[in-house]
Amino acid sequence: MKWTSRIVVLAIFIAAMFGCQKGQKAAVSKGGRSGTSTKSASATTKSSAKSTTATTKSSTSTTKTASTGGKPSAAHTMHPGVLTVSDNSRTFDVKRGEVIVVKLESNHATGFGWHLGEELGAVIKQEGSPAYTRNTTKSGKVASGGVETWRFRAAGTGRETVKLEYRRSWENMAERSFRYSLIVH
Repeated sequence: MKWTSRIVVLAIFIAAMFGCQKGQKAAVSKGGRSGTSTKSASATTKSSAKSTTATTKSSTSTTKTASTGGKPSAAHTMHPGVLTVSDNSRTFDVKRGEVIVVKLESNHATGFGWHLGEELGAVIKQEGSPAYTRNTTKSGKVASGGVETWRFRAAGTGRETVKLEYRRSWENMAERSFRYSLIVH
């Protein structure tokens, strides 16, 4: 492919990405929603949850609502203890004071790491700094990559979404993101 063709293809791709994000922002503002959605049986809500992954920081995902009366609904599950990448975009019911541990693969040698995508509200508080543990082989040699461990505490009652972005600290664009929502009783 010629350089001009590559540039044109890249320009179209970038234009499509930004065009999609603007359309999502407009839909969010028209619908009066904050940019987050929970899983439910309806296909509309499921597709909305998938589309919020691509929204930018300006579309806040932190919402606080009243407690659901202490009863977990069908769309929410009890906290499994440790959240991993398989828990991305899920909602959990927890009790106030409970600690939420998030373990995600990372490779600090490449400059990438997990960062808070948005400030936390009053419902969830971060406990300390994230810890990074390098992978090792059976013989004890250091392997590539590792695991970042984040700790959060359910400090208040209500609902809040936590978004983590995997990116280099000097870059604004995330390679991938991880989010979960908590309903604290």
